[in-house]
Amino acid sequence: MEQLPRRPVLLAQLKKLLPKPDGNDGYDDVLSYVLDKTIMDVANYCHVDPIALSEHLDSTIVAMCMQYVGTHQLLTPLDEQSGDVDSISEGDTSVKFKSPSQAYLELQEANVISDNFLATLNSYRVVKQ
Repeated sequence: MEQLPRRPVLLAQLKKLLPKPDGNDGYDDVLSYVLDKTIMDVANYCHVDPIALSEHLDSTIVAMCMQYVGTHQLLTPLDEQSGDVDSISEGDTSVKFKSPSQAYLELQEANVISDNFLATLNSYRVVKQ
């Protein structure tokens, strides 16, 4: 599968904006995954081939990647993560956290396209025939 020709430039921008935390050996893999997922999600939403995405969307793609990394704490060390709470009960106080596999599944299913970016993406969306 062909990649977006500007992918290396976008990845370099992400690395500048999201510096590598100490002790995170998966840093490059995480950013590559997030960038590829974002490019594919944007291309699917806009109904265009990923390599044909407008360069005017580059800053939006980078912003979407940054939001995705931040909201899912992908670069936050495990001991500093706030934890994914599954449920909270008040009577006799109970907090149940998601299992790592449950959190991973939710991460796979997450859509990087949020309401913050719909107006921009709609400008580049092609009507399906």
